[in-house]
Amino acid sequence: MATLGFATLAILWLSIGFLAYRAIRAGFVDVHRQWMIRNFALTFAAVTLRLEIPFLAVLFGGETGYQLVAWLCWLPNLLVAEAIIRRQPRLISALGPTG
Repeated sequence: MATLGFATLAILWLSIGFLAYRAIRAGFVDVHRQWMIRNFALTFAAVTLRLEIPFLAVLFGGETGYQLVAWLCWLPNLLVAEAIIRRQPRLISALGPTG
């Protein structure tokens, strides 16, 4: 179960990074920004894992905690990224014109 969680993270990270690259090469800055928000959320999984693992290990034990953290280190991050993207029109206007 842990392997599947980390493998999914790796595949998503590479795929989303490629989509971000393709969008910027095509000149779609706003689309690129959205993909990069998602990519950053997945990259931040390394930090989230280190914050969550001690608590999950205590609550569920070492093996179960490790299996849970394989999913919980990136899935909530991606959900937050999606929420940010959906609010993006307000954020973009606050940031000013895009390059």
